Amino acid sequence: MNHAIKQTLSLQNTIGMGFMAFAMFLGAGNLIFPPLIGFMAGEQVWYAAAGFLVTGVGLPLLGIVAIARVGGDFNNISQELPKGLVIALASSIYLIIGPVYAVPRTALVAFEVGIEPFLPSNNAHVQLIFSLVFFSIAWYLSIRPGKLLETVGKLITPALIILLTLLGLSPVFAPLGSPGESLSVYQETPLISGFLEGYMTMDTLAALMFGIVIITNLKSHGIQDKTSLFHYSMTTGIITAIGLSLVYLSLFYLGATSRAIITSPENGGQILASYAHLMFGSTGAIMLACVVTLACLTTAIGCITAASEYFDELFSFVSYRTVVTIVSATCVVFANMGGLGEIIELFIPALLVLYPISIVLILLGLFRHRLPHSVFIYRSTLATAFLFSVIDLLKDQSHPLFAQLLSVFDCLPGYHNHMLWVLPALTMFLISLTLSPLFKQPESLSN
Repeated sequence: MNHAIKQTLSLQNTIGMGFMAFAMFLGAGNLIFPPLIGFMAGEQVWYAAAGFLVTGVGLPLLGIVAIARVGGDFNNISQELPKGLVIALASSIYLIIGPVYAVPRTALVAFEVGIEPFLPSNNAHVQLIFSLVFFSIAWYLSIRPGKLLETVGKLITPALIILLTLLGLSPVFAPLGSPGESLSVYQETPLISGFLEGYMTMDTLAALMFGIVIITNLKSHGIQDKTSLFHYSMTTGIITAIGLSLVYLSLFYLGATSRAIITSPENGGQILASYAHLMFGSTGAIMLACVVTLACLTTAIGCITAASEYFDELFSFVSYRTVVTIVSATCVVFANMGGLGEIIELFIPALLVLYPISIVLILLGLFRHRLPHSVFIYRSTLATAFLFSVIDLLKDQSHPLFAQLLSVFDCLPGYHNHMLWVLPALTMFLISLTLSPLFKQPESLSN
């Protein structure tokens, strides 16, 4: 409107916001999965990369846009659902993306890739000490959520980008070989396999969390009106998407051309470590340690901040500082309960259920303002996505009863590659869109 005061963010702060969000998204999974996928995909690397970029970049960008459009947090994007279900769903996402999985994983990756290679042998006490130091730093920077632009966006991220540039350009200008024959599932379905591997970054779930962090930092720098918040959130998302895409593409190519230096890596961290040592010697090992530790630290800060802000709002009788302390302490505990491979395998089932729900939430959030009777559409579509994602998960269990009962869904596309939920959810969306005028929209959501 003409009478509205135009609110602007300086170019430096706009870029700083993009750098801050980029650093929060670029964490453990973002560094260790692309090299391994590239290694496995071989000559099909770019098809696998395309699928990965959809779930690793495209959906997180849409998530940031959707959260900004609906007002800035998970409660806004899911307000059509019953309150108890919203709390249960949000708490599940915030716990998994926060203190019980994603954040402890950042410390494990930072330790195993950045610190352990310099130790004579694995030492549990060293890992415990490292995690205490790591999460103490994360705690200190997380207790001031409105200052993340200054600490992460302007201080830590530029150093991270310089190191990533050195590492990322190396395989482009000095490749160690050419991509070989595709391995495993990448021989037949590289695009879909890359798409599903993008789940492991958890960036789509993170986008539902980081929206409030971005909004909080914009508001702390004078951006208050809804239009400006949406504009700068989208700009932040675009800068983040560009940065992540460049990092991923270089890491995919690094992995695809690294078969000459490592034969059977257990994870992408081993590929990165072998490449850095061969190309840059001991300096490369130190550089990789700095890249991984900084990337994991910034992601830990973002996740701790977002989870703490949510639970602080949910439990208003507890101070934000106390919540950050509890979340950080929980991260230390889970980071010392097992190895990296074990913690990744443990939470794959949860991701296979939460990801379809999150994807549907984001897509519906983008078009909510155009949906008639959105409550009926939201609830029916999300219920269908949830039901078929659970079926998708159960069919892989070894129990013969599941195999017999669920074989009826074998005729649906996506049955064999964890995409079973897509067609039923799309069909239910179209049906509910058609039938929605028959149902009354609650007055509180009728605008």
